[in-house]
Amino acid sequence: MAQRRTGGAQGLLGPLEYAVMAALWADAPAGVPTVLERLNEARSPSDQLAYTTVMTVLGRLYDKGLVERQRRGRGYDYSPRFDEDGLVEHLSRQEVGDLLDRYGDVALAQFAAALDGADEELVERLRKVAGGDA
Repeated sequence: MAQRRTGGAQGLLGPLEYAVMAALWADAPAGVPTVLERLNEARSPSDQLAYTTVMTVLGRLYDKGLVERQRRGRGYDYSPRFDEDGLVEHLSRQEVGDLLDRYGDVALAQFAAALDGADEELVERLRKVAGGDA
């Protein structure tokens, strides 16, 4: 059986998107200058990010619905819509929805087949999450 993800959101987003989210989890609400400063603290002088790079990443995270923004002066303050666990749940829900939209009942059959022979504790947790009493 394939190894299952047990960690956080790292690897579910691009490395820079994840770094921006981590900066927001540590210090939100925050504008582009604050996020840029936090990200550049850990980088060498030759590897510093540009203001426009961070601004673009924050805009993309907003477009994906992962951050909220509020107008502050000529810019925005950004806040994450989810904590890290909530982000994992949100992204996984999107992935499952996309699979069901694309493959329908075939995807459901594959999910059921993946549970065949699965650890009974995992199956029980899934029943609880799904709201089933069986």
